[in-house]
Amino acid sequence: MAKISKMTLCATNVTAMVGFYNAVLEAHFTPVADDPAGFYKGQIADIPTLLCPNSIAQVDAKQNRQQFDFVVDDIEKTVQAALENGGTIIQAIEKQGGAAVASVYDPDGNSLVFIQQTA
Repeated sequence: MAKISKMTLCATNVTAMVGFYNAVLEAHFTPVADDPAGFYKGQIADIPTLLCPNSIAQVDAKQNRQQFDFVVDDIEKTVQAALENGGTIIQAIEKQGGAAVASVYDPDGNSLVFIQQTA
């Protein structure tokens, strides 16, 4: 059995990404004291997460390589928080089976899907 011990998210606009993930997914990103300036630690979906400046990581991805789907309690509130914090809509909220589903880009252009169970 495998378990994720930590996820690293490389960011071009670290400040915008901290604000976005803190507001939208309650990541609670805070500066990391024992790493070079610009690193932040927090949690996304109960996974310890390190936010790393891409200027250090040197990731040359033209588009995100992974996409995460997040189950949320209030999809309208979550999408609104995303838009107010630098996110942009990919797909507006729509019903799919027993769920409401929407997708957004974060400030760095990574896609995320939000799902709220409705049935």
